[in-house]
Amino acid sequence: MGRRRTQRADNTLRQVLLKDHREKFGPTGRWHIPGRVSEYEQVLVAGEAIVIDLGTLLCALLHAGLPADDYAFGGQHWGKQFLLDEDGALSEWTEAEADQVVAGPS
Repeated sequence: MGRRRTQRADNTLRQVLLKDHREKFGPTGRWHIPGRVSEYEQVLVAGEAIVIDLGTLLCALLHAGLPADDYAFGGQHWGKQFLLDEDGALSEWTEAEADQVVAGPS
């Protein structure tokens, strides 16, 4: 099944996700675990493709003050997972593509 593009964000979305993750799990974050290396953060920094669950995406958008209605309950993307590819393009992800990328923090 082909991927349907839902948003084109170059690497702006990647930076929003990274900032949100660091605020929660970075050295000053509430959920920081000393000595733990975050594979999720490493993949975002490296610019590799990554699967993002709806909750992670929704929280990052809301914390950044960006429009998130389409991803909230009842929105057109509710309940989906997304692939953020190397180019920064966000598309709907299906389990058939599971062997292609690293999964996000869920």
